[in-house]
Amino acid sequence: MGLGLGMGGVGLTSRMVGKPGVVVPAVPTYLPTVSASPSFVVGTSKLIAAYAGAAARVQRISDDVESDLAFGSKFMDVSGLSIGSHNVKTVYDQTGNGNHITQATKANQPSASNLTYRGCPIVHFDSSDLAINTTSKNMACTTGPVTEKSAFTQFILLAPAHSFNDNYFTRQPHTATTLSLFTQSTNVGVRGNNTTPFNSTRKMPRNQPIVLRWRGGSTGKQFAVNGSTQLVSTAPTAGPETGIAVGSHSATASFDGKFDLMAIVIYNATLSDADCLLVETALYAQCTVATSASNLVIFDGDSRTQGAGRTLNETWEKKLLSNTGKTIHAVNMGVGGQTLSTMAANVAARVTALYDAAYTKNIVVMGGPAINDFTANRTALQAEADIQTYATALNASQILIVATCPLRDTSTAPQEAERVAYNTWLRANYASLKTGTTLVDLDALFPAWSSTNYIDIVHFKDAGQTIWANAFLPALEAVAA
Repeated sequence: MGLGLGMGGVGLTSRMVGKPGVVVPAVPTYLPTVSASPSFVVGTSKLIAAYAGAAARVQRISDDVESDLAFGSKFMDVSGLSIGSHNVKTVYDQTGNGNHITQATKANQPSASNLTYRGCPIVHFDSSDLAINTTSKNMACTTGPVTEKSAFTQFILLAPAHSFNDNYFTRQPHTATTLSLFTQSTNVGVRGNNTTPFNSTRKMPRNQPIVLRWRGGSTGKQFAVNGSTQLVSTAPTAGPETGIAVGSHSATASFDGKFDLMAIVIYNATLSDADCLLVETALYAQCTVATSASNLVIFDGDSRTQGAGRTLNETWEKKLLSNTGKTIHAVNMGVGGQTLSTMAANVAARVTALYDAAYTKNIVVMGGPAINDFTANRTALQAEADIQTYATALNASQILIVATCPLRDTSTAPQEAERVAYNTWLRANYASLKTGTTLVDLDALFPAWSSTNYIDIVHFKDAGQTIWANAFLPALEAVAA
């Protein structure tokens, strides 16, 4: 396969939607020299300068032919791949210790593609909560690394696809049924996003690339998101953990792999704060991680906002975030099956509480909810009351973007009549919901059900996700700092 991406290349063309945003290209670098050498390094960019091996091994879906993907000047060469053409069978350990993560079972292999995030290729742990790809995508190494629980530091560079449903990233040892890095019985490791510990105030990861840090030492267990740390004061128990797994929390089929992986780096030592920052800075550079931002955006809604139906984690939110020139930290609070009624009941705890005055702008984007309400025979008047309750409960400084509710396949009267009535009311009255509210008329963009845009009767394919992203992008950029 030929060289697909040169050093520092932006490589965003496969993710572009609408007009190109002003995206700062990555200036990737290698891991720095710190007080210890890494014991485990896997990634889609070369992180150890002296490493001369391949990045990963892929298996062609059509005929099972396998091939290695080499590194170019920096990145894994994905130029010979396309969406849906290959799975990833192995990601090679760059330390020379031979702790390669692998998955021999084709159905459980994460996906490979030519998609990149700001120049960095991705391994797609892309399990879906729809009736497709329902087996968790996961990889493991059973023999290593051997990690001392009382003195280790682990970094993970990834981009979550969903942010409210459980996403399990790694587990040690590989046989653990919990997510612990310390023991199999104490659930205190790198965990799902609606459980703790995750972040001192925000328990959902951001949608764009982030670096997670886990460190065990004499003072306790430390967790960090892009350098923002939380300390669990209980010191880790001494003793080794052997092996690592990525993408699911158990050996059974589950729905936990919903993220794009770019790198995992483990040191069998407790790195200092200064050393951790050096390593994190190098990882940030692989895809220009936004460690600070002017805007905090909360996406809220049902499964269509959560991202159900997307191709290889390409939700409309991630397409939007890939294409904006604004500096944004975004959290996806969408939940499959959620109604507008439930959103209104929970808005104070789930959305208003996330207001953060450290950001210049706090923006709440409602992803066209209410389809579940109408399916449950709620009326337009009830939906109108719910969205007003939602808007009233927001922080006074949270800016609101709302959207009309796209149709559901073969909806008929009375449900369809109620949806139409609600959308008609919202077009006329959105400005009264909250000062500065913006409307995105999604319904107008989907006048009829189409197999081009819809994956089933309600959720959207990649083409539909792109339409959503194109629709929300100018509205978001107009109010963002």
